[in-house]
Amino acid sequence: MKKLLFMSGMLACMLVSGIGTAHAQTVSLGDAIWNAANEFSAGMEPDSRVAVIAMRSGSVMMSAHLIDEMIMAFVNTQRFLVVNRAQLELIAAEQHLVLDGLIDDATAQSIGRLAGVQFIFTGVLEPFGNIYRLRVQAIEVETAIIRRIFTADVRNDGVVSSLLGVAGREPLRRYLNQPSVNWASLEITFFGLGVRYERDINDFFTVGGTVFMNMPEFGLPVDSPTIYGGLVAARFFLGGSPFFLEAGLGFGAVGYSPEAREGMDVTWRGAYDGLDVGIALSLSAGIRLGGQTGGFFANPFVCLFPIVPGGGVRFRAGVGVGRSW
Repeated sequence: MKKLLFMSGMLACMLVSGIGTAHAQTVSLGDAIWNAANEFSAGMEPDSRVAVIAMRSGSVMMSAHLIDEMIMAFVNTQRFLVVNRAQLELIAAEQHLVLDGLIDDATAQSIGRLAGVQFIFTGVLEPFGNIYRLRVQAIEVETAIIRRIFTADVRNDGVVSSLLGVAGREPLRRYLNQPSVNWASLEITFFGLGVRYERDINDFFTVGGTVFMNMPEFGLPVDSPTIYGGLVAARFFLGGSPFFLEAGLGFGAVGYSPEAREGMDVTWRGAYDGLDVGIALSLSAGIRLGGQTGGFFANPFVCLFPIVPGGGVRFRAGVGVGRSW
């Protein structure tokens, strides 16, 4: 019994120790930056001339903060000669280059060569589960060899949330080329409006729903109806292309004016006075333009939706305009 209690105590201590170690491996953003500067300074020649070129993240505010803090950390190690940000921006402007979070390694190397530095630093802060991962690399300008890479897991605390806030934020998937999964749009059709939301399941298949209303067309006879509908639909993108076919199921309602209803032989009636309600199907085709990695998109489409029983085959055509994320 004593041995069993002893072993249980040991296992408990090991578990607590392991949890503490795992928690300790996640650091604040400020600590991660200072740890990066100290690690790089320990493995590079003293008085190396360096420049922090670009740090990608989910917002302009965060990228600027990372660059400023990295420069400060490198200066305070007193082992580097750091080119300031203003000089780098001046060099980039003279060469008609854009110095922002989307800069590639080749452009960064060109700026570093023009600035006369030996090493350039680039990096990224990206989501990693419930935390963020900071990755910084040192690139030798003359050879383009990556001399060293530093990584750290950063806590998603108030500082990180503030710097990655909605104000001034660009979706991180734009930098990582990750596809959008949510699509919300306003559908504008001939004499009608609709609202649609859909979510990508994979590159070929989405599910979503739409509600819409089509008013009587101007110039048509008085018995032209108002059409209402609500559908759950699945879209199939042909070969992963932007072209799609859609099938949907829901409800539809046909509303006639009182003048049009007089003398009409209405053989199917819904629960609401003045509306004939039935099951609606939809068969659509169209194309999705833009929005693949976030932002605005357009969605021209044509749609046939039979309403049964007795509602006939109705037609919709128009364009959906919305935003993806």
